[in-house]
Amino acid sequence: MRWAAGFLAFGLILSATGCAYEILENPTVLRLGTAEDGQGPAGDQIEEFARQVETRSGGKLLIQPVWRAGGQELWDHDQAVARSVVSGELDMALVPSRTWDSEGILSLRALSAPFLVTSSGVLNDAVEPELADEMLAGLDEVGLKGLTLIPEGLQLLFSFRTPILTPADTEGMVIRAARSTTSYKALAALGAVPVEVQELQFANQDDPGQLGAAESSFAYAAQLRPARTKTGMPIATGNVVISSKANTLVINMKALDELEEGDRQVLSEAANSTRHQASELLPGLSEEARKYCRNGGTVVTASRQQVDAFRLAMTPVYAELEQDPHTRDLIARLRDLAAKAPAEAPVEPCG
Repeated sequence: MRWAAGFLAFGLILSATGCAYEILENPTVLRLGTAEDGQGPAGDQIEEFARQVETRSGGKLLIQPVWRAGGQELWDHDQAVARSVVSGELDMALVPSRTWDSEGILSLRALSAPFLVTSSGVLNDAVEPELADEMLAGLDEVGLKGLTLIPEGLQLLFSFRTPILTPADTEGMVIRAARSTTSYKALAALGAVPVEVQELQFANQDDPGQLGAAESSFAYAAQLRPARTKTGMPIATGNVVISSKANTLVINMKALDELEEGDRQVLSEAANSTRHQASELLPGLSEEARKYCRNGGTVVTASRQQVDAFRLAMTPVYAELEQDPHTRDLIARLRDLAAKAPAEAPVEPCG
């Protein structure tokens, strides 16, 4: 936590957030880190949260975003942010839920379970407090308070070569994916070789030809083209949803304890409001696919039998996940949410 000194520090934060309030000489400033650069959905979520905090506190409490807090390395950037907030180097952080399993926090693994949360509607239901608070409680053991889970989107396979329609198509293929123990085991179950490369640095790899595909979302798909290939935008398999992505908004317990009760309430209310807005704005998968097509992308769809083959390949992954009773219970509850959710419009192929 930092106490901004005088008008200059506060003026810089006003410029960053675009807000205009009566200038306070000594607002409380919380440094909130993310591995992202501020241009994607996570950046929008942080900026909305910062705006909410400033508005609700009347400028008394401010959020200072720290972009690329994981550094410029190609590997481990989400985990680096997670470790920074645990250590207290950062007061707060926005970290994908999938990140925590490789840091020993297992309570959020169900959200990364393959082919489980496959629609925007179910993802929105999954981040509601009834389930989210239970999953976030696992962060207590490393000295963090999970304020909320914020939905970001669904993860698909984007091929740089030929369409991916069956597990056989990924056999031996190097696939870019953000590091996560659960996600990597799912890709390995398909016979793929997962590697981690940051989205924006991905286009500058010395040998992009070795990368056959990426696990990503439509929100980042335009950034996935390796610079030395001429294939254009990657081919999305639009109805093979590997996993869902939600972001954990967390604060270090020591930083939280230093705040007044009113400031803690501001953070809680701002977090819930940010989650609610993200849920309202989260597009359906078919809508994202149509936009991708309009922008020149190609979308293919697997048959029902082919999708079933992907799901069957995940049997060993679920066998391991469900050895933990808590994870098994959460998976069952997420399956129940999916079974009750209204059907969403199917993804249409294009290109």
